[in-house]
Amino acid sequence: MSGGSLWERERLRPRDLPSLQELLGACDRALLRRVIIEDFAEGHACADRARREAMAQRLDGSLDAMASLQVRRGPTKGWVLAPRESYVLDARGSTLAWRLHAALVPLLDVAAAERLVRAAQVPATSYAQAKKADKRLRFLALRAADEKGGAGDVDDWGERCYALAPWEETLGCKVWLGGDWCCRERYRVLASAFWELTFYGFEYDLVRARTACEKAARLTGGPDPAGEEAEARSAAPSGGLASACGLQPPDRFTVEALGRLARRVAVLNHQAHCAFFEQMLDLARRMERG
Repeated sequence: MSGGSLWERERLRPRDLPSLQELLGACDRALLRRVIIEDFAEGHACADRARREAMAQRLDGSLDAMASLQVRRGPTKGWVLAPRESYVLDARGSTLAWRLHAALVPLLDVAAAERLVRAAQVPATSYAQAKKADKRLRFLALRAADEKGGAGDVDDWGERCYALAPWEETLGCKVWLGGDWCCRERYRVLASAFWELTFYGFEYDLVRARTACEKAARLTGGPDPAGEEAEARSAAPSGGLASACGLQPPDRFTVEALGRLARRVAVLNHQAHCAFFEQMLDLARRMERG
């Protein structure tokens, strides 16, 4: 996983791009485990040695299972896993978190990528400008995803969710890690893809059963556990009994500052969108030359 020459080639064909399964297998296993544990499994709490060893064993079992599967390329044809960064505001501590994940997005042609880059390059140094520019960007990104047949399971930015997809499909997806990323950042992207695949568990058979139940629940309009949990969190009184009973005045001093910080985060995220679509244009041009 050193910065090989693949990401620097001027000419590329779709078959030149490695699959997720191939890249997970090419990683230094110890380094990959370390990034998964440090960036995803541990969260905000540090695990002791015994806990980390138990995590490592579970991760090894999942990685071994993924390496042994016969992947299916067809369902993700025309899509690519690529690094995408974003910024998230933690209102409780007024802190800013940087995130980098593997986004499953359409493999764009040059014309479509150029449209997105032109829309992204509109000056957006204020919250109002970023909001207006991002509205146009979302429209174009969703249209590109719709042309690839992923309109049913994509978010506002045209990213396709793969938590419910069979491992064989996502592992067969092509990956692009080109760009100004260091070795650990590339490991983080692959670790995020692994973490998404194991959203419903680390054992292959168990994941298949759980995802099947979740898909059935969604098709029949059943309850969404994640949605119910989010709704419960939003309905919970933030200031305890005093807030729930209208006895706690709003902290305008803090609210105003958080609002200003949130607007700055929106501008940062717009700049991240610009950088992402420029990377997609770079990939499209290499593919066109190939």
